[in-house]
Amino acid sequence: MQDRSHGIRTGCDMPIVPTSSFQAILRHLAEQRGLDLSRYKESYLRRRLLVRVRALRLEGTDAYARYLKRHPEEIGPLQRALSIKVTGFFRNRSCFAFLKEKVVPDVVQRSASLRRPVTVWSAGCATGEETYSLAALFASAIGPGQGPRVRILGTDVDEGALEAARRGVFPAASLLAGAPEKEARHFASRGDGAATPGEALRRMVSFARESLLDPFDRSDLDLIVCRNVLIYFSLDHQETILSRFAAALRGCGYLVLGRVERLFGPARGQFEVASTRDRVYRRLPLDAPLARPLDAGAACA
Repeated sequence: MQDRSHGIRTGCDMPIVPTSSFQAILRHLAEQRGLDLSRYKESYLRRRLLVRVRALRLEGTDAYARYLKRHPEEIGPLQRALSIKVTGFFRNRSCFAFLKEKVVPDVVQRSASLRRPVTVWSAGCATGEETYSLAALFASAIGPGQGPRVRILGTDVDEGALEAARRGVFPAASLLAGAPEKEARHFASRGDGAATPGEALRRMVSFARESLLDPFDRSDLDLIVCRNVLIYFSLDHQETILSRFAAALRGCGYLVLGRVERLFGPARGQFEVASTRDRVYRRLPLDAPLARPLDAGAACA
């Protein structure tokens, strides 16, 4: 039975997006924005595409494909619809407590002893809440004018989200409600109900547009935080990204995933578990055997 979405209803009452219009839309995004979405989960892309079809009250995806060609300004809303932003300051208190108590002190101590900067990657950073939260943890651990320099890079595919991250203006209520007391001191409240990261945090942080699907050339990272982003990729590409994360981390560096994500594939043998509950893994020393079990213990102690 056909419906207004020009797709056949499945048993779950979800319209099927016709393959021809779906592929035409993906080609249009690739041509106009250079976005290669072929490696994302197709079921996820189809669901998110229907969000725009319904928002515009179009007859279906064939009509949407035509609309997209006639209205170039629609590419921005479509791109945002394809990228779900679930973010917040110090989101998942347990994870940030573990980072504060165990990971950050270890990273700072190692970097200080080797007289090198701390390098952190906040991958899939959305509008920057996670990135600034990480910066506040390091600012609290090091103190003004002390310890190693900290460089935190936040990346995302959504340039609009990155612009908001660079502005760094957030609702004070949501920011301060989630921030531990010590870390909250690194943010300044404004008279208009907004709050902004302090200068110390801004010096640590930078933002850049980047997709995890693109090859990246890094090998000096102390910490990678990539939470609830991998779930939108196919298993094959999750495996590829995880292997790249392993290559990008220094020996004894840390990887943080989302609670619904897991470490698997070849990268699994290159890490030990730091926290099972919070999905925190520690890269084995670079000269360690790759076949070492994931729960092998404190190889970096």
